[in-house]
Amino acid sequence: MGGNAVAEKNANERRKYRRIAVDFPVTYRIRGTTVLGRALDGCNEGLLIESRLALRTALQILGILKRKPASRLRVEFTHKKSFRVEGEIRHFHLDFSGNEPCRFVVGLFLAAIA
Repeated sequence: MGGNAVAEKNANERRKYRRIAVDFPVTYRIRGTTVLGRALDGCNEGLLIESRLALRTALQILGILKRKPASRLRVEFTHKKSFRVEGEIRHFHLDFSGNEPCRFVVGLFLAAIA
């Protein structure tokens, strides 16, 4: 990557804090649907969670988030002790290659961690 491309990438970065790789299980609920996932990276303000979902479940969740994309999630995880934090969904996407399970990724803003 050339110097200009690196400078442009850094100029477009919106995060205040550098993300670090993590790997721990999480549980969250979207309108009565309990979803299991794994935290993939995090920082002082956020967490990226990946879940593997059946197509039907993934489509239900996308329908909910389409109507209210800035939904709040309560996320539970355990690292030496149990934690519960509430976060605002900042982005989400679904990867579907024609086979189940689908890969659902959600990025959360977690002001309570800061």
